[in-house]
Amino acid sequence: MSDLFMVPTGPLGPWDQLSENEKAWIEFIRVISGGRDPKVTPARVRALRELLDVG
Repeated sequence: MSDLFMVPTGPLGPWDQLSENEKAWIEFIRVISGGRDPKVTPARVRALRELLDVG
């Protein structure tokens, strides 16, 4: 089941060296997770994919 999803790695380097896209994704994840660091699970990955594919 480990090939169902890949756990992302965080961007390396100071915040000011990140691209605007990287900063936006980090803020997006912070907002949708309510500031928590939720454990990555297959169900959560599927739910996030469904949310992102709705548009």
